[in-house]
Amino acid sequence: MWGIGAGLSQASYTLLPGKLLTKYDPRLVVGWAMLLGSLPFIPYIAFYPLPQLDGYLLGNILFIIIFGTMLAYLFYLTSLRFIQPSVTSMLSSFEPLTATVLSFLFLQTVLGKWQIIGAGAILATLFLQLIPAKAKKIKK
Repeated sequence: MWGIGAGLSQASYTLLPGKLLTKYDPRLVVGWAMLLGSLPFIPYIAFYPLPQLDGYLLGNILFIIIFGTMLAYLFYLTSLRFIQPSVTSMLSSFEPLTATVLSFLFLQTVLGKWQIIGAGAILATLFLQLIPAKAKKIKK
């Protein structure tokens, strides 16, 4: 179920904003997406007390919001102006593999058999996505 949900989410956030991006600036699309996406959490804030936030924790939260979410999605949507959504989707499938390799190189995490199997699954998915493109090229 998680895999199907992730696939549907990936396809939807790549393909759905296409018409909006032809008419509006990507910054406006991302701003509205973040605003509308946060609205369901208003009841949570109203009924549950917020934890005490010191400067360090607040800085970390703001860093994640600005760099890990807002700018990342803005750059992703802006890339749709220059390359096809299918190519963008394929490139974004490397994100978990890149995170794993970087954590291995810089954080000295141990690569176990499940990480290696996951890396193989990511690479297999990439090759499976390339099959229809090769078939079209051969027919021409």
